[in-house]
Amino acid sequence: MPVSAPDVLKPGVYGAEGDDPVRIAPVVCDVVQVMARKGRGAEVAAALRASHGVVLPGPGGAAEGRGVTALWVQPEGWLVVAPRGGDGVLAGALKAACREAGSVVDQSHGRGVVRIAGARAAWVLAKSCRVDLHPAVFGPGRVVSTQMFHIGVTLRQVDAVPTYDVIVFSTLFGSFVESLCHAAEETGYVWGPA
Repeated sequence: MPVSAPDVLKPGVYGAEGDDPVRIAPVVCDVVQVMARKGRGAEVAAALRASHGVVLPGPGGAAEGRGVTALWVQPEGWLVVAPRGGDGVLAGALKAACREAGSVVDQSHGRGVVRIAGARAAWVLAKSCRVDLHPAVFGPGRVVSTQMFHIGVTLRQVDAVPTYDVIVFSTLFGSFVESLCHAAEETGYVWGPA
């Protein structure tokens, strides 16, 4: 079963009282890593464009396709994220598309995704993140691998609200969410699905 949330967190409003709390919620989705084999990046890009309508992004980027989002994580390497489907369905479709040009690894059980949104979301993230999240340099469609709360994460800005998705290894997901909620207490936060 994919990671969703620590059992101790119950939906509700927490932290400081205020009119504009941030929203924090787990995102149940599939996460698949796609790596082009040496010298075959163009083949992988063409395959995913044909199969899922996504133009694979370059460094620091994200791109939307038909029901998927591709996040650049390293040269000729991407995480492909999609709403939760059946076990292994997305990975199987990506593998069928890439054939021998790429390696495909289903990370749906190995990674968890948490979303934070609201006017003060960047301020909350900045407490633990060394990335400049100012809208002039980091906006919708931007992706970065960094550390937050001493945990390696992949951070993506989803929209201008701002809304961010943070992808975390599942073994550290509970600790990460607990730290994120603690950081949001000053602003107040709503925990749970939107």
